Amino acid sequence: MTTNKCRVIAIFTPKPELFSEVKDLLTVITPEVYKEPGCELYQLHESVDGQLVFVETWTTREDWVFHGTQDPVARIQAGIAGKLETDVVVMEMYETDAL
Repeated sequence: MTTNKCRVIAIFTPKPELFSEVKDLLTVITPEVYKEPGCELYQLHESVDGQLVFVETWTTREDWVFHGTQDPVARIQAGIAGKLETDVVVMEMYETDAL
């Protein structure tokens, strides 16, 4: 059985000296995203190699696309400008049929 839930992984690689600043920004914005339609999970994780990773679940792809047009995303984009070592990596995915 497949699902239409949209799962997203977004990986941020802050410059080491700006790690805390980027983490603080993402942490402050996270509760706002939970108020958006279709947001089931929007959880920030810290990897052992210095990355910040959002694990997200959206009820539908349309909900996730809508999220990308909202103020929290605009504030994230403005707040991380010049503070990352690489561009944000975003992976959009969906469950496959169980074997």
